[in-house]
Amino acid sequence: MLEALTKVLGWLRSASKQIGEEYMMLPVAGSDPQYRERVYCYELYHQLKCHWDSSFGFSICGEIDKRGHAYVRGKYLDNIKPDFLIHQPGKMDSTSNLLVIEVKPATANEEEMRKDLRKLTALRRDLTNGHGAPANYNYGVFWIYGLPVERWPEVRSRIFHEDTLDIDTGLIRCLIHERPGKAVTEACWQ
Repeated sequence: MLEALTKVLGWLRSASKQIGEEYMMLPVAGSDPQYRERVYCYELYHQLKCHWDSSFGFSICGEIDKRGHAYVRGKYLDNIKPDFLIHQPGKMDSTSNLLVIEVKPATANEEEMRKDLRKLTALRRDLTNGHGAPANYNYGVFWIYGLPVERWPEVRSRIFHEDTLDIDTGLIRCLIHERPGKAVTEACWQ
């Protein structure tokens, strides 16, 4: 699984470098440019698909609605739509669910970020959720775009200022995409 993750992370680094300014900060008529998570995610998906090896054993899917899913439910998992899943659709074992990614703009508030981190933690843990099968995602990524890396310690501090009992950063990697033309970089939780 680590080899597959390394491949996907390489494609994500390459894809992130291709995202233009208009996708990171959407121009808005009569207003200043704005961060729009869906616009950014659609472009990231497009750029990632351009790098994707069609013989790779996993698919990338965006915003799969998990409402009513037989296994993905319970605390922090009800009514979720992960931004990206790298998986083998139709399977739920540990060899078919490689990676789940949640994306947030630099302007997201801390509660929105905590919500995504709780979701990622829950999807990563070997949970049975009382329903007999675990979620089984091998890796989780919390992806922030538009944030200068030097501001990460301040944002991280605000995220963890509140109760974060149900967040396990040992299960989640943090990637920051600072600006257009620059590849995403990994950030530390400490």
